[in-house]
Amino acid sequence: MKSGRILLLLLGVMLLAGCAASPVTKNYTVLDPNVERESLYIVPFDATLVPPDFGDPIFDQFVDILNSRRKQTKVGRFVILKEELKEVEPVWLIKQIYISGDIWGYLETSGCCSTDMKVKSRIYLYEPGKNSPTFEVFIPVEHYFEHDREDIAVAKKRLGKKLATDLAEAVLKKLTP
Repeated sequence: MKSGRILLLLLGVMLLAGCAASPVTKNYTVLDPNVERESLYIVPFDATLVPPDFGDPIFDQFVDILNSRRKQTKVGRFVILKEELKEVEPVWLIKQIYISGDIWGYLETSGCCSTDMKVKSRIYLYEPGKNSPTFEVFIPVEHYFEHDREDIAVAKKRLGKKLATDLAEAVLKKLTP
């Protein structure tokens, strides 16, 4: 009887763990993290489908995390491209290593006492001379909070910081020898 309850509890925990959102990385070619790179360019993320007060800070935090930890990689510096991708000269861009991405699917579901927040993001890393990405990372992030414990603005910042950190960690994992 006791072992039956434990088994049911274990199955319940496994089902819940299986439903948790987690990053998905697709590798299309092998990226050599031991190659010295003077600069890695970052195209501002397309965040037109999320509130500006949410999307813009994610990109800034993402770049800040990469730059603060670049010494663990062989990248000299992470540089933000000031133009949108469509405005960058294709001949120049194809010779660079760069990251582009987007943030979408921002959703707040509020009830009387709590809110569930979700957002999705995908980033791509391109190497010089390649029209297809070397790898892509898809990251869904969720945050649930009770209204009497947290303010919506604080919850948005927490969700955004989590997304920026997860995106940066995925890139740093690929670039660290």
